[in-house]
Amino acid sequence: MKFDELLKPVPELFFEKSGKPEDADYLLFGALLDRTASYRSGSRFAPNAIREASQYMESYSVRTGLDWDDLSLVDIGDIEVGDVEAAVENIRRVVEEIKRMGKLSVMLGGEHTITLGALRAFRPGAVVVFDAHLDIRDTLFEERLCHATYLRRAHEEQGFKLVIVAARALSAEEIEYAEEKGVTVVTAQDVKRFGVEPVLGMIRDALEGVESIYLSIDMDAVDPAEAPAVGNPSPEGITVTQLLDLTDGIVDKRLVGFDLNEVSPSYDSGLTAIQAAYIVLETLYLVEKARLRSPS
Repeated sequence: MKFDELLKPVPELFFEKSGKPEDADYLLFGALLDRTASYRSGSRFAPNAIREASQYMESYSVRTGLDWDDLSLVDIGDIEVGDVEAAVENIRRVVEEIKRMGKLSVMLGGEHTITLGALRAFRPGAVVVFDAHLDIRDTLFEERLCHATYLRRAHEEQGFKLVIVAARALSAEEIEYAEEKGVTVVTAQDVKRFGVEPVLGMIRDALEGVESIYLSIDMDAVDPAEAPAVGNPSPEGITVTQLLDLTDGIVDKRLVGFDLNEVSPSYDSGLTAIQAAYIVLETLYLVEKARLRSPS
């Protein structure tokens, strides 16, 4: 498969990163799926809003000591989407190609359902999700495949180890499923009360022994005071700093890809897109730092 079969070019690139995909270590693309929103729609506009925000960010990372030239990334455009099933399949095909090339996949959503396509491509040993919600309902409004059920579908298909961080908007059905299936749930209150290091210990224990990890970041994991423009905001979230400190302790050479999703940029003046662009950039730097520490 050639990327141009499923991807279209975009007017602005993330962090102005262009080039040949085969020469990069990281391949970034947008997935504009926005069909099953249960509250605020508009996440299809997020990839370009995040790209625009990235144009005005400084490139040096205080957190990692890395800079623009240290990041071998190419923005390969936006995926063509149709209905939900077709979009998930197209995402799977694009990520399969990225995987075949030996690159790390970076996906900008779009609603959280997009993650299912990447998981079907990678079939990782473990999945770490930052999210206010568990997204393991069996159905929502009689839909079996949507932003609130995609993780249940993926877990039923693959049975990976699952860790959900910053949860606080839960249903009894999901708690029952999590307990039955051994899902590790770390609430936002856990992060606030116990701190980053104890929580990292819980996460690392859950990830022990797995060979591959996929990371998914729903922006509603962050408190709406810092990131208000999301599909389903929920109070008492974690901070951007806490999210990145936790990510720093999670990412290592086992990471195969990550995504960021559920920004609905029309609901604020640009703050959430700026936070999202910063999180994506810093996560990329954290992954690169981990790779430099553990060369293959």
